[in-house]
Amino acid sequence: MEWHEDDVRWAFRIFMKLLDDGIIDENQREYLYNYSRPEVRSILEEIIEKEADVKTFSAGDRLYLSPGVGNRIFGYKNAELRQKMNLRNNSELYLAYFVILNLLAKFYNSDDQSLASRQFVPLEELEETVSLHVNTIMEADPEDVEVQEENFGINLRSVSEVWLDIPAFDDKITNLKRAVNNRISFILRVIRFLEEEGLAQVLEDREVRLLPKMEHLVVKYYFNSHRKDYLLQMLSAPLPLQSNDIS
Repeated sequence: MEWHEDDVRWAFRIFMKLLDDGIIDENQREYLYNYSRPEVRSILEEIIEKEADVKTFSAGDRLYLSPGVGNRIFGYKNAELRQKMNLRNNSELYLAYFVILNLLAKFYNSDDQSLASRQFVPLEELEETVSLHVNTIMEADPEDVEVQEENFGINLRSVSEVWLDIPAFDDKITNLKRAVNNRISFILRVIRFLEEEGLAQVLEDREVRLLPKMEHLVVKYYFNSHRKDYLLQMLSAPLPLQSNDIS
């Protein structure tokens, strides 16, 4: 296919704008118009996205840029993620991943995985769900846990041990923002990171909602993966693990 110079220029302008700002909003109409042109989209999708390992996508009247799964330039490395979420080690980072998976499962827990089934999730409800799964993991037969660890790609027992080492939430605390060194404060650190990335929003430090960028990523990219579809469906119910207590 032969591309015109102006189309190539606009494709790179859009890419560089998203790289610098992370978003192109409804006020930048010239960018949005050129993104809608098939010739420019073709250059973005067939050349820039593949070579840079990124995805450009629209949600409403906004454009976003997301790094590919294997992207080590535009994506975050483990050390950077630990620093952003104030985590001490990779075990806490994997627990953060587990919390995010549980959060998504609270929204996408219906047969129609393309639509969120609710608008908000209370932080205390998310904490209870993570605790339920952790207790199931710790009480389960180790061989069954190993099977699920392969599905998740996470050391579930290690994640569970880290969670249990964190003090449980004190329901007498009325201001969740002031809660420190407990499970709710850990969840808040994770959600604050999602908030900084424009993926979620914490409302009055009590509940969280997904933003259009996250919803678009989940539906368009995550649910093209049978593995992630399987994980979210599984986390929307008690984990299929047999208890190790046979008495």
